Amino acid sequence: MSVFKTIFSKVGPRIWLIVTAVTLVLVITVTVLASTFFFELICIPLGDVRTVGRGDGRYFNVTASGKKDAYDRGNRLNETICEEGFVLLKNRKTAGRPALPLTSQENRISVFGKNSAGIVYGGTGSGGGKFDTAQSLYDSLEEAGFTLNPKLTEFYTGSASGEGRTPNPKIENDGRIVLETGETPQASYTGEIVGSYADYNDAAVIVISRIGGEGFDLPRMMTGENGARHYLELDKNESDLLEAVTGAAFKKIIVVLNCSTSFEAAGIQGNDRIDACISAGGPGYAGISALGGILNGSVTPSGKTVDTWAADFTDDPTWQNFADNNKTDGASYMNGGKKSGYYFVDYEESIYVGYRYYETRGEDEGAAWYQENVVYPFGFGLSYTDFEWEIDNAEELQNLVIDDSNKNETFEIRVKVTNTGDRPGKDVVQLYCSAPRGDVEKPSAVLCGFEKTPVLYPSGEANGTDKPDSCVLKIEFDPYYAASYDSRGSGGYILEAGQYALTIRADAHSVKEDTAPVTYTVGGQGVSFDAGKAVNRFTDAADGLDTVLSRNAWNGSFPSSPDTREMTAVLKEKLASMQHNNPEKDWQMPVTKKRTAKKVVEMRGLPLDDPGWNELLDSLSFEEMKGLFNKGAFKTENINRIGLPATVASDGPVGFVNFMSGSNIYDTVYYASQYVMGCTWNKDLIGRMGEAVGDEAAYGNERAKPYVPYSGWYAPGINLHRSPFGGRNFEYFSEDPFLSGMLAAAEIKGAKSRGLVTYMKHFALNDQESFRDKNGLCTWATEQAIRELYLRPFEIAVKDGGANGIMTSFNRIGTKWTGGDYRLLTEVLRGEWGFKGTVICDFNVSNYMNPKQMIYAGGDLNLTTTKPWTNPSPESAGDLSMLRRAARNIMFTVANSNAMNGINKETVLATRMPVWQSVLIIIDCVIVAALGFWGFYILRKTIREISKR
Repeated sequence: MSVFKTIFSKVGPRIWLIVTAVTLVLVITVTVLASTFFFELICIPLGDVRTVGRGDGRYFNVTASGKKDAYDRGNRLNETICEEGFVLLKNRKTAGRPALPLTSQENRISVFGKNSAGIVYGGTGSGGGKFDTAQSLYDSLEEAGFTLNPKLTEFYTGSASGEGRTPNPKIENDGRIVLETGETPQASYTGEIVGSYADYNDAAVIVISRIGGEGFDLPRMMTGENGARHYLELDKNESDLLEAVTGAAFKKIIVVLNCSTSFEAAGIQGNDRIDACISAGGPGYAGISALGGILNGSVTPSGKTVDTWAADFTDDPTWQNFADNNKTDGASYMNGGKKSGYYFVDYEESIYVGYRYYETRGEDEGAAWYQENVVYPFGFGLSYTDFEWEIDNAEELQNLVIDDSNKNETFEIRVKVTNTGDRPGKDVVQLYCSAPRGDVEKPSAVLCGFEKTPVLYPSGEANGTDKPDSCVLKIEFDPYYAASYDSRGSGGYILEAGQYALTIRADAHSVKEDTAPVTYTVGGQGVSFDAGKAVNRFTDAADGLDTVLSRNAWNGSFPSSPDTREMTAVLKEKLASMQHNNPEKDWQMPVTKKRTAKKVVEMRGLPLDDPGWNELLDSLSFEEMKGLFNKGAFKTENINRIGLPATVASDGPVGFVNFMSGSNIYDTVYYASQYVMGCTWNKDLIGRMGEAVGDEAAYGNERAKPYVPYSGWYAPGINLHRSPFGGRNFEYFSEDPFLSGMLAAAEIKGAKSRGLVTYMKHFALNDQESFRDKNGLCTWATEQAIRELYLRPFEIAVKDGGANGIMTSFNRIGTKWTGGDYRLLTEVLRGEWGFKGTVICDFNVSNYMNPKQMIYAGGDLNLTTTKPWTNPSPESAGDLSMLRRAARNIMFTVANSNAMNGINKETVLATRMPVWQSVLIIIDCVIVAALGFWGFYILRKTIREISKR
């Protein structure tokens, strides 16, 4: 002991001992925490456990030959999406000739706008991406043959024009944000710059950009404008820019709106000095080239608006009941949200969202009201060519009677479309249904069918089937999608008695000339759908609505102020409750840990109720089922002994984006915003996009040995553009549920054909980002609005698209969190619609998102790293039954996905620890070895010194 004291009385050994002790404590602590509490969190960015043992075979056919080929194909497809999704809004004629396309002689142009030097390619969050090397707008125009004004290009890319727009806010914020457009003030334009216009005056292209992203909504008060303007109209610098450019000697002036939501464009449309306007949205990584093609005429625009572009957004029925974002000081927002910690949003406009409001009120109030309030109707878009339409089978359909005998049939309307212009192009035929007023609230017309033509050629260029000048579109009409939800009594979908009219339209407002409506009659007491199945389940969500908009009293029922309800003790108790609302009581104790030789791959293609699933489920242990439910953060868990591989999942609606997805996700296509996809109105094209993403998924992570496919995709986003200020509108298709649902169904079918599981989102009524997870934004709405608008796109995606994955949302419907609501996840989703697949929650980081409430409601997969269900009881028949049901749904979904590629009954699966964990162990060993070598050197030196004395 005296030798030990003597050695460690020296400075060197003491320093070594202290450093070694502290370092080892840190190393052990970091390693233990990284391998336990923080394991799931670290796996998200750095990679997870890898399943090995699979072969190279695939159960799903793909088109691409490899990951690089899939990437190249996807980028080319995205260019096509933008070519069809950019919308020509205005194209003035001068001397009988439209401004666009520009001729080959009109090629010296000046591009204006600070944001022209860095356009908005997409949003942030789950739709975010990296665009450091993306094609610039300038490159797009130069490749299209235009010569750009170099003085302006240099000016906007440099600092003399200002710092530019505000970066996208962080995902989580308090909802009160300020966004600068970053437009350059006119005082910054020098005489030299202004003088350069003369040599590049064939056209002026003015770029106006607006951002969007997850976690925030767009501000309804423009900074520095003293409340006079909002973010979706021109700010002062932009207005000054337009005034300066329209006052200069440019032959043509074109405005490009780089914004993935509608814009307050009355001043652009009504300004006769502005010749053309194009809505370009967010083009993704490689889509901006479409703009050059539209300007030079090599592309004929065929996009149509997916929202109604109102003249004054402050007159919209949603204006008073949306977000906060500096519209007020926030002190009284949603009745003392600051005090109670709860935030409310009232859908007082009920079913009158977008064109359902403007077209209906326009019909009631007259043409003058409509012209004053609408700039561009829903479904509007110009072309460079002309088309004639003719209903091919009108006589077959006239005087049709719909009753109980044929209410579940679909009827075909055939429309012959002929190109009568002088350029090739595509057209969209839209079918709307108008119902009798009746007793149930109804809009004047609803979209109930649409189709897009292939390229049709002018008659002089037509060449049989290779270059046709006409085609016959077959538009299916399902009477169910024209039905109204009658919340009186027990509720249900009905067609009230009376005469209905089907009209084909160029947009929601414009009935095509020379095409008489197709009428049908519903007689007797009307027709009911899903009697006793679709019933009132959310009537409590309408409790306390101060008013509900009605066409019977537009002014008297118009929303006038935000929610002012009292935060009563009863309401607060409901909001705080974590109790599930699953009415089942008598669960039987499931069998566990029963030996089996059955493998998951044997269940491929078999229905969810096949007895073989019970054999697999009986073999699972409590811990295995618990792990399947809890470990759902961008993955599903493996169970090797039954051949269940681990899977990789990723955001988001614009393709596999590198957002919290781990190192497995790389070199993937960043597509145009879903807003642009929606504007294509092309189900076939969006289906091909689903296939292309599925091809990428099939090759997945080729770096891993063996490769790891991407099996889950958190997409598409199918909430609605309830308000143009929705920060996440870029991730959603449209204001209309039918258009959104049909495009989503096409995308899902395409992805599913490649074995990719699509978790469509966010289910449901997640149409506002502000305060979305502040104890769960409470969404108050009528059952009719919930059913006809906000659930409908999900319903279509399930019934028509065969969706096998769905993601719930942060918000509540009334007081109940959507992810923990049995009515939504079991009674509606599975009971009414017949959904078969996996329900995952949105990222579970908040206390109100209770895992037990979730699984008892019908949720299957807990997307979390910090909020697992920690206390299920192996002795509880209820807990085990819920875990077993979730395990069945997860295994069913994985068994029918590309995760089974290369796996057969004889495959023996194993797992390897994550690469980062292996590296951590190596680092630990190096540190311990280094400390050991240091200690050996110090101690030997000290002992020698002592021995010499």
